[in-house]
Amino acid sequence: MTTPDETPQERPTPGPGPGHYGEIAPGVPRYGQYAPEGWRPPQSADPAHDAGPSQGLPPASAYPGSGPVPPGQHLAAPRQVAVSSRLIMAAGGLQALSGLLLLFVLFLPSVRTTMLDALKSALPSDPAYDTLMADQSAITGLLVGATVLSLIAAAVYFWLAVKIRRGAGWARTTGLVLSIVSLLALTQPNVFTVVQVGLGLVAVIILYRSPAKEYFARRVPGNGPHGY
Repeated sequence: MTTPDETPQERPTPGPGPGHYGEIAPGVPRYGQYAPEGWRPPQSADPAHDAGPSQGLPPASAYPGSGPVPPGQHLAAPRQVAVSSRLIMAAGGLQALSGLLLLFVLFLPSVRTTMLDALKSALPSDPAYDTLMADQSAITGLLVGATVLSLIAAAVYFWLAVKIRRGAGWARTTGLVLSIVSLLALTQPNVFTVVQVGLGLVAVIILYRSPAKEYFARRVPGNGPHGY
């Protein structure tokens, strides 16, 4: 009962009982109910939303093991190939450091004298060696040649590392050949040489194991700057 000054209040509409939920949208079953036979969820107005997480992903043919990469396309190098490339660059860095040390020996007389004294003590007593050590022009020529070769070798290391990361099969083969040849340097080993040769050998071993070997198998001639 209400007085004339009071506004009648509407009674609340009875809602669903405990444990029940209202209708989410027209035609959508309530929580806890089975969908009627043949019912399909309403389509979203956003096609990208309906496409799911696979939207924008490359087709299966773009992944390793499904044939060569089409011309003009680039397949990203696997992590193992990237690691191998860095190891080769590290070996090239050691080679460049060797060239810089030779430059110090070439242009600093005190360093050259120290190196020659060390060589005289390491080499066996022989008149031929004594004559060579006494000829400063011959020593200078040997140092210049060794410096140039060392810097060229360092440049080759870096060049091969870049080509290997891009998937050039010839660069991988060249690295294998050079790593085998580098074993000759272990006939007179030192810490510097052992580390450098070891980096190259580990890098080549990685390149001939999966998934690196599949990566190189998919590279085909004529793929532009990323191929051969």
